[in-house]
Amino acid sequence: MNKFRVPLIIAAVVLILLATSFIALARGTSNSGVLPPTSRAQGLTYGDWLARWWNYVLILPMAENPLTGGTGENCVFKRVGNVGLVVANSQLDVPIRCEVPTGMMLYIEVLGAECSTLEPPPFYGGNEAELLNCAQAFVPQDLEASIDDIDVQNLSKFIFISPLYEFTEPEDNILGVPAGTTGQSIGSGAYLMLNPLRPGKHTIHVKGTYPDVGYTAEKTFDLTVTP
Repeated sequence: MNKFRVPLIIAAVVLILLATSFIALARGTSNSGVLPPTSRAQGLTYGDWLARWWNYVLILPMAENPLTGGTGENCVFKRVGNVGLVVANSQLDVPIRCEVPTGMMLYIEVLGAECSTLEPPPFYGGNEAELLNCAQAFVPQDLEASIDDIDVQNLSKFIFISPLYEFTEPEDNILGVPAGTTGQSIGSGAYLMLNPLRPGKHTIHVKGTYPDVGYTAEKTFDLTVTP
């Protein structure tokens, strides 16, 4: 064999092995159907959407708010452009049934919390710095998420802090304050932005724990994507 061909063959084999390793690594860390944590949707970051999500939750009247069981087994969503902010009761023992339109992205909570100027401790902060410290104290652990039985990888990368936002409470609000009261809040937690799902039925499962307060939330969504 030509002595010059041996190094070339070895180099080619090394390149093939490296390429195979990179492909395997990419497959192990990529999440098909989930926007990467550094991406933007409609110009907004994951943290920006987190502020939108919590603002929606806080201004939903109690009778309509899944966090207080107001919607039973159903979830609710607010459409912002092409993104649906999905809210559901984390304490149900049965699957949560939702219908969403074809072509809509979904912003879904794995596990989250918020701190505001209108709530008692441990969710109280009197100013932006205190609210930020409060929100950062809630770090979700033991995170799980799957879409149609395919696990979402690297969920710790999907933990976010929102910017400061203001909200005004409606009648019969979940905080129990007078209607029209305005507060400030910062949210935190693990959230996923899903690309539009194909028409038909889908199952999404999420779970997480706040060990410091002994709280675990687990949700299974039976989603039907309709035309």
